[in-house]
Amino acid sequence: MHEIDLRRVDLNLLVVFETLMRQRHVGRSGEALGLTQPAVSHALSRLRHLLGDPLFVRHAGGVRPTPRAEALDAPIGHALAAVRTALAEASTVAFNPARAVRTVSIGASDYADLVLMPALMAEVRASAPGLDIRRRSTSREVLLGDLRRRDIDLVIGPLAAAPDGLVLTPLFTEHLVLVAQKGHPALAAEMSLKMLAELEHLLVSLGGDATGSLDQRLGETGLSRRVVMTLPNFLAAPFIVGATDLVALLAERVARRLADAAAIAIHPQPAPVPTWSIGLARLAGAAPDPAIDWIAAKAAKVAATI
Repeated sequence: MHEIDLRRVDLNLLVVFETLMRQRHVGRSGEALGLTQPAVSHALSRLRHLLGDPLFVRHAGGVRPTPRAEALDAPIGHALAAVRTALAEASTVAFNPARAVRTVSIGASDYADLVLMPALMAEVRASAPGLDIRRRSTSREVLLGDLRRRDIDLVIGPLAAAPDGLVLTPLFTEHLVLVAQKGHPALAAEMSLKMLAELEHLLVSLGGDATGSLDQRLGETGLSRRVVMTLPNFLAAPFIVGATDLVALLAERVARRLADAAAIAIHPQPAPVPTWSIGLARLAGAAPDPAIDWIAAKAAKVAATI
């Protein structure tokens, strides 16, 4: 029996092995782990190379373990159980944020930077100065995939329900308000939906599409609008609106935070206002991590105040 260099072993591969033994199906194993089927297949390929055995072969309705896999089932199961127990016991030790030293990666957009991060970082710097935060930004779908792969620790963003394989903590509800340059002549009177459609708009659109929730409401009444400019983020939008005759529908918390700096005025919408939930997502079934628990609790705390 040759000795395997543990530095080459990814513990997650053993979790994939354990799940395949229980599910006997690559697709269902992926669902249980919060991974795609190709990701499970890739992990299985790495396991086969590591252990020098096919481990699982195609069988009617799924896969069947080889004799080698059957022999490894109990030892790997016992090893993973021991690791889980050790981590669970370690997590019961009181977390001391003042002495903690580590990096936490958070997937979010500039919306969270503007609305949540200032208060959250104030909490971190005051209570846990040894924690370093790495904020990563891309599309929500990519960030959630990164979270499932454990490439990041948390995702904060528009999440109404827990995505597959993740646990969701609701933070608050957001809605859109109408913003325009202070003293915009068209907003001196009470705004109607027809009047709003006649104005020229700026639209925050991550993908650059020139349609948003307002366009559906306008279309239902036979109206349309002109979108003069799209932006992929929130930060510049209030300043462009404040310097031009364009109007925009922006998240209320963004508008209020930047209203004075951007010289914009906030107006109620002349139509039913859609709302959405901002939440914090974590990987379901992950080993206890008191630092992540602490950050998540602080995020929920500051979210209640903004």
